[in-house]
Amino acid sequence: MKLAIIGLANSGKTTVFNALTRGHAEVATYSTAALEPNVAIVKVP
Repeated sequence: MKLAIIGLANSGKTTVFNALTRGHAEVATYSTAALEPNVAIVKVP
């Protein structure tokens, strides 16, 4: 299954991504270098 988090700029998408995946994706106020999507694989019980 593939999922995507979409929303307005600066709405907390990366923060939610990090919380769900226990990841460490860079969270910035405005990131122009975010050309690559954050990708994670998570086991769901």
